Amino acid sequence: MKKVIILISLFSIISTFGQIARDSARVIEIPASYANFIGEPLTVKKDSLYKFKTPEIYLVNKKAFLAMKSVYQTTINQDKMTKELVEKYAATLRRNIDLERKLKINFQESDSLDLKIYERNQLTLDRTQKALDYTISSLDKATKSLDIIEKEGKRQRRKSIFEKILIGTAGIGVGILVGLAF
Repeated sequence: MKKVIILISLFSIISTFGQIARDSARVIEIPASYANFIGEPLTVKKDSLYKFKTPEIYLVNKKAFLAMKSVYQTTINQDKMTKELVEKYAATLRRNIDLERKLKINFQESDSLDLKIYERNQLTLDRTQKALDYTISSLDKATKSLDIIEKEGKRQRRKSIFEKILIGTAGIGVGILVGLAF
């Protein structure tokens, strides 16, 4: 009989520990659809395993949840305050849209001024290029003229030297002839 009681006690102890192990090994899965769930949040139990399929989850304790719920209820009940906030937000949004429109107009005006300045600069550059081309052309002509003048000057010097030699030779010839004739 002792053996039966010990065996029953041993069996009940093993089954108790087995039940605890099964409960602690049980995994509770939170589906991805829970991310879009509206209502009170899921209450979790101590020493349980959870597998979250949602992209993110926020954990808060009971006191924090009750405080947030109280603030939410107060905000909902204060419709006038919410309405004023929405009106102020809408006014700010309208003002920002108006400022954005004005800024866009300013950018367009600035772009048109930049385009006009660019066109004027381009015209000035074209004129400057034409003036430079004319100047280069004139310099080429002047260089050619100087080359012609230099060649002509060298030819004139050679001609002048040749004439001097001829005159000198003629003078010597005349001098010899005159000297022989007398």
